[in-house]
Amino acid sequence: MSDPNKPVPYHPTPSLEVLKDFMTADQRFASRRPDVVTYQTAPLDADVHFAGPIEASLWVSVTGTDADFVVKVVDVYPHDYPEPEGKPGAPRMAGYQQLVRAEVLRGKFRESLASPKPFTPGEPTLVKVTLPDVAHAFRRGHRMMIQVQSSWFPLVDRNPQTFCDIYAAKPADFKVATHTLHRAPGRASSVRVLTR
Repeated sequence: MSDPNKPVPYHPTPSLEVLKDFMTADQRFASRRPDVVTYQTAPLDADVHFAGPIEASLWVSVTGTDADFVVKVVDVYPHDYPEPEGKPGAPRMAGYQQLVRAEVLRGKFRESLASPKPFTPGEPTLVKVTLPDVAHAFRRGHRMMIQVQSSWFPLVDRNPQTFCDIYAAKPADFKVATHTLHRAPGRASSVRVLTR
């Protein structure tokens, strides 16, 4: 359920300014929200190194006519991770969910930036989101997590979830919508590192 009047914030500390640590900020606040879908691996048996762009292929259906999709790659630290010593004010890293990369796609531009297109409510649609290149090592004992959400406020302005000119949208245009992320064979959403 996505409510544009209760958007997912981009940072655990509310701010209208872009905080300099947002690209590595702890994402536990987001993974606890009912409007964020979270998938994670078991603890890794060995280090896993990622290098290159990441592409999310999301099979979605929505009840509105527009929607945003934010995909985040997160490094989850073990719950027994040692606390930093001699660093007053340093974040507690046990269970930390470190943002590694994230990107947003405004759904109406899923096929073309020049020709926006509404969603057909209830119709499964493929949406591809390419995240910026990453060079990251997920260490043994950590988990890889993917979070998918429909807002990232205020980094991304709120989508009314109705197909309209967002900058001219009126309060009545902002609608609660249900977004479904499909996992069935033939329409399975996925995330992969692209190879060149």
